[in-house]
Amino acid sequence: MNMDMNAMKAEMGGAFVMSYAVFGLGLSTLEGAVAMAVVWMTFAGAHVLPVVTWCHMLTGDLADAEGNWMANGMRLLAQVVGSLLAILMMTEFGAIETGWAAAEFEMPEMWAAITTIAAGALWWYVHSNTDSAWVSAFGLMALGGAMMLSGGHEMAAMAADGMGSVADVAPAWIIDGALVGVGAFVAGKVDEML
Repeated sequence: MNMDMNAMKAEMGGAFVMSYAVFGLGLSTLEGAVAMAVVWMTFAGAHVLPVVTWCHMLTGDLADAEGNWMANGMRLLAQVVGSLLAILMMTEFGAIETGWAAAEFEMPEMWAAITTIAAGALWWYVHSNTDSAWVSAFGLMALGGAMMLSGGHEMAAMAADGMGSVADVAPAWIIDGALVGVGAFVAGKVDEML
């Protein structure tokens, strides 16, 4: 597998900025949308957020393990590394206590899962039918309450915390991302039928 180092650097840089500027400083939805649009324009081609990568994974060639799954899996890893660097910098490599604690993992209830799939479908339809980072970013932040947008940041926080909360963070990261990705897949199929 040939790894696109520029894509990995863009993912790390974009995730670093999002963890530092949006999740670390607690920017509101409007400010977060502006930051997301700026990051997408600055780090062109980077997914930056795990939910975006999951959408690409589940709308790409599902049979192509090396081209789709491995490349996007490496993007997920690069996002965690970029977020981890931001967290380490913000906490002065652990000298400042964040008070962060992972929420205990629970399987989403049926309606919460359906809402996450629907949010993924709506956002992917907007994202894939516009060339504007602004429109895509504002759509993502508007629907963000139904998706875990901070997945890479939380995975990095868990890693910085000594991996003690992996049983709570990793399943939420995977399941939420997969549900959003299923929504993106459905949106793509509906778009093909129209």
